[in-house]
Amino acid sequence: MNTIVCGSKKYNNLNFDRLVDSFEVIVRNNFLLTNMGYGHQNSNIQVCNIHVYDHYLKKTNAEGLYEDYIGKKMTMEYAEKVSAFLKYSPSNFVHYPSNNHDLMNSIISKYKIKHKFKKPCMKCGLSHVAKCIDINIKPFLIGYSLESKDLDKHTYNNHTNLYEGHDHDGEIDLLCKLHNIGLIDATLCLLKDDANIKLETCLIPTEEGLKIIDDYLC
Repeated sequence: MNTIVCGSKKYNNLNFDRLVDSFEVIVRNNFLLTNMGYGHQNSNIQVCNIHVYDHYLKKTNAEGLYEDYIGKKMTMEYAEKVSAFLKYSPSNFVHYPSNNHDLMNSIISKYKIKHKFKKPCMKCGLSHVAKCIDINIKPFLIGYSLESKDLDKHTYNNHTNLYEGHDHDGEIDLLCKLHNIGLIDATLCLLKDDANIKLETCLIPTEEGLKIIDDYLC
């Protein structure tokens, strides 16, 4: 299964619409919508944390979303887009209890990965990654930070409020270890926000990932 899971890192010089839309299965998280640099096609799967999933079930209007997320970089214009998305998108909205923290811990144990979370649970962005590994799908990841200094570049990010209680550095470490043992492919996350297309050096890219990048550049 040709699956890509999109993070929310914001790029000023790169646009991945064509790259993401080339995949059979597109997975986005929370309020990452179409036409935000990660594809024009609808998500096949939209993974939500418990708060976003609650808004999906309630079909919360724009005013309600704006009020709830005003402290987390939400504008009224974007609240209107999100509200319409929650009401009318054909995507399959899913929520994993505790963001699949327990499932990821079982994967860590199964593959004898030296890792332990310092905080009580993972962020939403790794929850479907755990699901893919569990059902023997190796997903490609894009838009995930591989260094902690890049975390503040994500589209909707306020570490003192939105992500309090999460082990950011630990999740980056785990993501790299999952890539290194071949359970995921994070090669696309190595792309630097540079018009000349350069790669970070914190991971060894895969041949398949490099081919996708070459096709993207054509």
